[in-house]
Amino acid sequence: MIVKKKSKVTKTLIAASFFITIIAIASPVLSADPSRILKIDIMAKGDDADISGATTSIIAKIGFDKTSGIPSAVHVEFQTKIYESGEKIYSMKGKLKNGMVIPNQQFYCDVQEVWWINLLLVMGDGVIKTIGEDLIIEYRGLIITLPNTEGKYIPYSIRMMVNPKGQYRSGDLTTGPIGPIEEWDQGGWATVIIFDGDFPIVGVVTYLTKYIEKLVP
Repeated sequence: MIVKKKSKVTKTLIAASFFITIIAIASPVLSADPSRILKIDIMAKGDDADISGATTSIIAKIGFDKTSGIPSAVHVEFQTKIYESGEKIYSMKGKLKNGMVIPNQQFYCDVQEVWWINLLLVMGDGVIKTIGEDLIIEYRGLIITLPNTEGKYIPYSIRMMVNPKGQYRSGDLTTGPIGPIEEWDQGGWATVIIFDGDFPIVGVVTYLTKYIEKLVP
């Protein structure tokens, strides 16, 4: 839902909606050996799963050192456009280079009420640019104001998560992940979350259209 008039929402409320995700991202799990991976190409494009009336595209390329397996090149670009009655009223694009890559992450999603597992996390300092006036929307049950950079690229922290197969396990914060590994009916997905320092502002998410790992011969 797009909200036309000005509205206020406390940082406490917004931070609470991301709290579980942030804590879980900070908790490492066992990492797979990426030394046999040379490059990962990622593309997700389609309707945004969280922002009504929006379309989102996420493109990422991750290169790994052939000898050490350490990420040697990271490039992430994303763009979200919001339409109302067929007219574009807001757009946001961003990019991130040379971010930190952490494989095999997991977190509890309080929206879908599952533990997403085997995630690829990319995080670092990037920039975003928005076109359109202050826009207030309903986002995950909260009323938030989207960033307004007045058409200029402004520094923001960016985190991208990719779930190549949409894998998850049941459970909650009390039990932790339990039961067998299952796969989401819609398949894999990618999300980009924008932070102002350590404070999450908004995230965009859509389903994968391409995920290719090029292995070292």
